[in-house]
Amino acid sequence: MTQRTSPQTPALLRSWLKFLVILTLLTLTLRLLGSAWMVPDALWPRAWWWGLRFDLAISALLAGLTVLGLWLPTRLGLTPPRRGWLVPACVLLLAAHLGDWLYWQETGRHIGYEAAELFNSAGSAAQMLALHWPWLLAIAVLTLLISLLAWVPSGKPGRGPRLELSLLAVVALSVLLVRGSITQLPQGPHDAMRLADAGEATAALNGAYAALYGLQSGHDSLRQLPMDWLDSDAARDEVARLYADRQPMPSATTAEPINLIVVLLESWSSAHMRPLDDGTPVTPNFDAIAAQGLAGRELVSGGMRTTEGMFAVFCSYQNPLGQTLAKTSQALNDYDCLPRRLRDAGWRTAFFQGSHENTSGVGAYVQSLGFERSQGKADIDTRRHDENAWGVYDGDLYRHVLATLPSLAEPMMVGINTNTTHDIQLYEGAPRLTAGETQLDIERNVLHLADQELGDFVAALEARDWQHPWALLLVSDHTARVQGSALERAQLPFALYMPERVAPGEPGRIAHQRDLAPTLAELLGMPLPHAMGYSLFDDGAPQVADFFLNGALHWFDGEDRLLEIPLADPDQARCHDWRTSPGLENPLPCGEAERAALRQAYGLTQQAQARLFAGEALALVP
Repeated sequence: MTQRTSPQTPALLRSWLKFLVILTLLTLTLRLLGSAWMVPDALWPRAWWWGLRFDLAISALLAGLTVLGLWLPTRLGLTPPRRGWLVPACVLLLAAHLGDWLYWQETGRHIGYEAAELFNSAGSAAQMLALHWPWLLAIAVLTLLISLLAWVPSGKPGRGPRLELSLLAVVALSVLLVRGSITQLPQGPHDAMRLADAGEATAALNGAYAALYGLQSGHDSLRQLPMDWLDSDAARDEVARLYADRQPMPSATTAEPINLIVVLLESWSSAHMRPLDDGTPVTPNFDAIAAQGLAGRELVSGGMRTTEGMFAVFCSYQNPLGQTLAKTSQALNDYDCLPRRLRDAGWRTAFFQGSHENTSGVGAYVQSLGFERSQGKADIDTRRHDENAWGVYDGDLYRHVLATLPSLAEPMMVGINTNTTHDIQLYEGAPRLTAGETQLDIERNVLHLADQELGDFVAALEARDWQHPWALLLVSDHTARVQGSALERAQLPFALYMPERVAPGEPGRIAHQRDLAPTLAELLGMPLPHAMGYSLFDDGAPQVADFFLNGALHWFDGEDRLLEIPLADPDQARCHDWRTSPGLENPLPCGEAERAALRQAYGLTQQAQARLFAGEALALVP
């Protein structure tokens, strides 16, 4: 008589250990691939080992959830299949990494609090990945094979509390690795900043970990970075010294009725606007407009996303470091933004964009800043071309704006966020500047098309019969897909065009996006007393220009010095002559003058962030 054997149940702890090893090797490989692509000079052993804590954390979490799924049918007396259990974990891991890669390509930083946007813009993101990075399909297939071939180790049937004790061990080990320690505070993506080097921090941080951490944190919970290198009194003294010479703008009962057209040039970067090797300009129309107004290509960015650029441009204030106020409760606080002031003074205000009206929360956010009307691609009925991955091309957007202007009473303030350069795709029959097929060639061809569309729009504005004078501000909202240093990712083009009022020239200092609202306010004769920036018409104003990227605050000190300040340890600050070394690869010794500038930069940022998170932004500048 044949003896029947009991079906063997999964060995939960051994399954968890096996899954942990497989997922750790997979995510480590994906992290190294991403780092080699994103920051090839930052692949040092120190960054690899530091990042292992994030690899283990995300792997332990996914392995623990998988084992939890195994436990339930086992407890019910069922015998689950031996293979396929890692498929969900591997799919999630790969999707998070790909989303992070795409986000990094656009912004130069790991995804975090904006991880939910991967779902909101999943169609556009997937289309861009499929069109421009088809080789990722091979990685996806390999990941799927790994997840399918992994099997569940089996053991003797559990008796009594044995199964639960095994599960308890899995939970305890998973929590320990995810948390990062037993006694200290739980780890988070911000711990990568402890490396005090932006490149190493980027290489160390696991993109999937950052994305899932952002998802569990939620969009409404901005994180305020700890800044206690200076105490509050010392920081306030630095702010007082920085703004000591500010002359209050005279109060005005009525602003001059000037129509303002502000075009946020999506993803335009100074790096991509450099002429071809033979001297052929990439953006001849922008260049012609810039030659007739106040313009430059060294404007410093206030952020790496559209909503971050909007806050800097329209409200003249520092964004939450590495984050945006959009889609958070802090967006409802009282900020002294130019669109709101003009709306309250009787201006009609409207904002148009070529992508979806509320991509990344832009539509609702601009209305919180003072724009009465907000429209996106769904409102544009007449089109001459098919859409790119994100929306309509700029020509169709500009024609829609021009058709809408007659319905707006003057004076008006119109904001436009373009879309041709949101993607790297030309419509059929579009003009090409170069026949090359490199990434830079593609960027330049799309930028050249956007410039042509811009030229047609400006010509139409000039031909329009205006009731009041009009001024045009062209400025990039942020850069994207710049293969260069943090500095090159932060440099933007801008041009203020009003021939009868604004003389041609360049700013007398390093300008910042935060300087633009005060500049327009002075043009209108309207005070903007709480602005962090200074009018660019004021040649005697101090230079207040900074940007934040991957844990480091960068501060421009004079004409040629740039301080790179790791906020986790400002004593490790590095100084650069950025004009001779724009790649920031040759740090120089920091002297007494730079150390004084370091205190100034840190003090201003500490106070700006503290008041922003406390809802007291208006109190920063008396």
